[in-house]
Amino acid sequence: MKDLLAEFPTQRLKPVDGLAVTAEIWEEAHEYHRQQQRFHALLGHGAGIVTGLDVIASDPPDTSVYIQPGVAVDQRGEAIILTEPLTYDIGNAAAGQLYLLLSYGESYPLNDDQTEGPRYVHAEFGIEVQPSLSGGSGVELARIRRQDRESPIFDAQDPAHPGPNEIDLRFRRDVGAAPVEHLGLAVVYVGGGVKSVRHGQGASYMARAFSRHKLRGRDYRLHVDYDISLTADLAVYTLVYLVGQGAFQLGKEEMESLYAYMQGGGVLFIESCRHEVPDGEPPADTSFYNLLSDLGVKLNELRPDHRLLVEPFLFAAPPPGFETQGVPRVAVSDEVIMSTYDYGCLWQGERRGGSASREEIRAAMEWGSNVVAYALERRQRSGQ
Repeated sequence: MKDLLAEFPTQRLKPVDGLAVTAEIWEEAHEYHRQQQRFHALLGHGAGIVTGLDVIASDPPDTSVYIQPGVAVDQRGEAIILTEPLTYDIGNAAAGQLYLLLSYGESYPLNDDQTEGPRYVHAEFGIEVQPSLSGGSGVELARIRRQDRESPIFDAQDPAHPGPNEIDLRFRRDVGAAPVEHLGLAVVYVGGGVKSVRHGQGASYMARAFSRHKLRGRDYRLHVDYDISLTADLAVYTLVYLVGQGAFQLGKEEMESLYAYMQGGGVLFIESCRHEVPDGEPPADTSFYNLLSDLGVKLNELRPDHRLLVEPFLFAAPPPGFETQGVPRVAVSDEVIMSTYDYGCLWQGERRGGSASREEIRAAMEWGSNVVAYALERRQRSGQ
């Protein structure tokens, strides 16, 4: 910091009539403003990542990583901008603790059109992997604990506890004004007689609760659209909430739309409305199982260590829902969450036989936040 403060501009050029504006004078005048800008960025915000620059493993995994566009400020206050996504190959030259760093650079003065016109200095950047953070002014994008030089690089299965050969984003320093990211949730009714406001209203209450909390240090706003058609553009939604009561069978176009949505990184949250079903399972349950079989989706029981139970809220098991009869369950695949708890009804304050308690509603809202967080993480992994 002492060396940096020694560079702080304490004088500026005062123009007067008759001043000869030589190249040296012009450079001095503009350098003053560049230094002011650098110090404002550094002392007002600090060095780190302003926005973007997410690091994702290649698919299928190999020795390269994918870096998304974004902006950073280095330890000298220089702004580093990546306007396009790029791939960086770590290769087979390094193992152990590795740091992926982004650094600022400038080109030599160049004449862009090869004429006698003005020369330009172009801002540039460099990306490199180092075994330590000591020295230099590079900005950390990620770190990787690589087991050997041949190990492929993976996205972290648990971002809070990355394992060997997994991308560790925990130590990135975020600076600047945090943008608010807007997410969409589509409520899609299938089967007869269920196009009511109950589940849509419940999803809206859950979305409002979700939007009050930060997720991984970022602000999100979740917006709910009611009664969306399966043939609409589902790709704009982070989560599709399928709600049914009556038996149903989807057409070819609807099936293709759902399949494309899941293949594109989307998540389906599936529930049958149990509010008007006094006993037994709603007919839509069987239709949902048949639908998932036709789509080639195999459901598994929810493991105690599944992401749905730990982020952002910790659960030992799924919390109670509207349904109090039988043994409700949550079954999952990578792209589907199927629940027989009927959280949609509980999200707007009801349990079978009466009103839900404040604690039951709170737990269900937090569970809904976990569902959205899981869908968002899958969408981000897919690069969408």
